[in-house]
Parts: sequence; C-alpha cells; structure tokens
Amino acid sequence: MGMCLDTEDCTFQNLDKARFCAKCGIPLQGSILQERYEIQGLIGKDRSTIILSAIDHREELAVTLRALQPNMTSEEERNIFLQDAELAFELSGSIDETGSIRVIDYGQDGPITFLVKTESSGQSHFPATVASLGKIKEEQDWLVEGDRAYQIGNYEDALTAYEDALTNDSVSAEIWSGKGAALVHLERIEEALLAYDQALSLHPNDPDLWNSRAHVLHELHRYDEEMFCYDQALALDPNYVFAWSGRGITLVEQNRLEEALYAFDRALVLDATQGVIWQAMSDALYSLRRYEDSLLAINRALALEPDNATMWDIKGNILRRLKSPDQALVLHEHATMLAPDNPLVWFDKANDLRDLKRYAEALVDYDHALTLDQALAGAWYNRGNVLAAMHMYEDALASYDQALRLDDGLISAWFNKGSLLHELERDEEALIAFDYALALDARYSAAWNNKGLSLFTLGHLDEALAAFDQATSFAPDEPDAWYNKAIVLERLTRTEEALSCQARATRLEQQTI
Repeated sequence: MGMCLDTEDCTFQNLDKARFCAKCGIPLQGSILQERYEIQGLIGKDRSTIILSAIDHREELAVTLRALQPNMTSEEERNIFLQDAELAFELSGSIDETGSIRVIDYGQDGPITFLVKTESSGQSHFPATVASLGKIKEEQDWLVEGDRAYQIGNYEDALTAYEDALTNDSVSAEIWSGKGAALVHLERIEEALLAYDQALSLHPNDPDLWNSRAHVLHELHRYDEEMFCYDQALALDPNYVFAWSGRGITLVEQNRLEEALYAFDRALVLDATQGVIWQAMSDALYSLRRYEDSLLAINRALALEPDNATMWDIKGNILRRLKSPDQALVLHEHATMLAPDNPLVWFDKANDLRDLKRYAEALVDYDHALTLDQALAGAWYNRGNVLAAMHMYEDALASYDQALRLDDGLISAWFNKGSLLHELERDEEALIAFDYALALDARYSAAWNNKGLSLFTLGHLDEALAAFDQATSFAPDEPDAWYNKAIVLERLTRTEEALSCQARATRLEQQTI
C-alpha cells in the first residue's frame, strides 16, 4: 500500500497497513472492500466521484467501482447515491445481453460509498473475464481520454471520446455530463441541453448537473428555467457557491440588482476567495450608483487577483464616477500595461484624458482602441465629442456618423450630432438628428429645446414654441427652455406671456446660484 492512488491532487504517503488514504479517504491499491473487491487502480475522477478498477474475488470477475470521494461529499449525498445505486442494481437484474454494462452490487465500507459495475458475459469465472476487464477499461479509457481532451481545450476530440464511451455505457451520468460540457464549448447549445437532461434523468440529485444545465439555459436566454435549475441545485446543497453566484449574475442581467446583491452576499459568505464574485458584486453596486461600496468590492477582488486588467479597469471607472479622473488615469494606464490588446482599457483611459481636457492625448487613445476594435461604437462617439471640443467639426460629425452606423440607438450621438449641426447653421439636417433622438426618448427635454432652437433659426416660430412647450413640460426646473420660450413669445408679440416666462427663468437661475 502506501502512496494514495490520486497522484494528481492528493499524493499522501500512508502507513503500510492502511486500507484508505488518511488524507482524502479513497481506497489504497491492494485494499479489499467488503472482503470481496480488491482495488487495482484509479481509472478516473471528477469533482465528487472516482472510478476504480478491481477484482471481485467471490465471482472471479474484473469489475469497475464507481465511488464517492469521502472528503468531497456529505452524508446526505452518500444516502442519495445509495438510493440511486439500489435502483440501478434492480434495473440491471433484467440485463443479460452480452457486452452490456450492469450494476452487480453496491454498499459502504469505511468512508467509501460505492457501486460495482461489470459487463454481462454469460461467464462467471475469472479467466473468462479478462476480456471483460479490457472492455470495461476501454470504456473508462474513453472517459478519461474525453476528460483529458476537454481539459486542454480539444473539444471536438473530447466529444468523440465521450460518444465512444456512451456506446459502452449509455447510463453513465458522468459521460453524458462530459458530452454536454464539450457541446457547450462547441456552441451546440440545444444538443448540450439534451445531454444534461439525460445526465439528470440518471442522477437527478447532483447539484453540479443542475448548475451546468442552468448555464446552458442562460445561453438560450431561458432565464425562468435557469432560475429553477439554481433552485434545484441549492435545494440539494444550500452551500453551493457557484449556484448562488450564477444566480446573481443572471439577476444583474435582468436588472434585479438588489436580489443579485443578496445572491452574491450568500456566495461570498461561503467562499470569500472568489475574485470574480467580488467583481460581479462591484458591477451591481456600480449600476445602483453606490460607487463607494462598489470601490470596496473591487478592492477585495484585486486583493485576490492583482494582475487582472479588467478589475483595474473597473476600479478606474469607479474613480472617474467619483470625480477623480486623475486617479482613474493611473489605474487605466496600469490596465493597458497588463492587457495591451484589450480595446476597452484604452477606451477608458481615453475617457479619463477627455475629462481632464487633455483632448489631443484622448484622441490618440480612442484611435488606438479603434485599431483594436473598429466596431466599438462608444469609442467613435466619444472620439466625436473630443473632436468637437477641439473645433474639428467635420471630423466630429464623421465620427458620430460612424458610431450611429454601428448603433443607431445611441441617443446621445443623435443629440450631439444635431447640436453640432445647429452650431454649424445646418438646421435642416439638425432637425433630422433631433427627431431620431426623440423617437428613442419622447421625454428628452434637451432634444426638444435644441429642436426648438433649430426651428426658430429656420423661422418656424409656432413649431419652435411647441418644441419649447415640450421641453418645459418635461424639465420645468431648467431655465434655458423658459428663456428660449420667452424669446419666441416676444417674436410672436405675446408680450405678457413672454415676460412671465422670462421671470420664471430668472427665478430658476437664481435658485441655482
């Protein structure tokens, strides 16, 4: 005996007379379970189960044991495993086809809960079952090969191996789960869902499988079903960190931010070492404009992952929101050094420079971001703003147009384009831009105000007055629209109304001093 069979994650050197590893609890080579099954070796393992080769000395058979890892499972999980094993054993009683895999026994010995599988061959003595051992070993080799290919990112090879394994054992939840994971990476999402459904039909009490199914449903935007899967996983294991975090991330996407924060809290109480969860919590707090709390969360994330460029970028964005663009710039510069090919960190660095009115430098960084990603609509838009501030108006208009070609729902780009066209006395074109902005948001008071200015310039006084009426109705505390409205009323010789609007504008302006 001696060295643990798990030579990757355990490697504990045990006493010579030990039957089970003192560290992880799995049987050692040569140990005999229930005075019957002599352990030969470790074939494979996943998060909570191990596959062992063994010899059944009672029947002189080569067999395979599927067992729970003692240090990774609870008593409740072991009880559920035994219930499932009993059902598989009863179903196997009707299987007698040569080459089929059946469960011949199950039970517990020491810390190990296990079931025993073999191939039905019509022979019961050991010499006739050496081929059977080869067959079972082949099945497990395909599973191990699939796992190995998956781990190094060869998902096509992994899928082929899992499918070969299923030809020998179509009732292995483990293999169906591996197939589902490979299909996800191959973006065959509907097929992945079917694979996980099959795995769950065989092992419905596995929280990992429910969590994996939830991720597939997320890709399909079937959020209610996804939440049901998280509920099932958490019913089986209330302390399942990744079900809580997955739930939180989906709640953020649904803008259910307070619920998301509760889920992240639960996850972090269970495991505070997950930087990605601290980051997700920071993002949720940022969306709620709780910037100081968001900063605390991202600092926790960075303490765990100090070389994560995205986290430095997020912290910089929070500091810019806190009106500290000079501090934000230092962090974004660090992010660009960590991830020089990431267009978003260059974009955010440029935003800091824009806020610091260092426009020429900002323009350089917007251009660099766009060399990395030409489809970054926000960079084209902010580039337009910087060019306008530098009085490079035609270039600014071209940049706004490019942003709108990529995202015609970018309402600020329509507004800024219209405002710049008005300044350039191209008011007919400006009206088109303002109308696009108002089609996206009919309550956009600044767009109504600037549309009124263009209409006034074009001599359409009644239409200008109607636009200023809309502006003052949606933003009654903004003095500019009241001043503009007073000017139009004066031009229409409605002097008393003009004076009233002028007085109101003056009062509002004084209140802001």
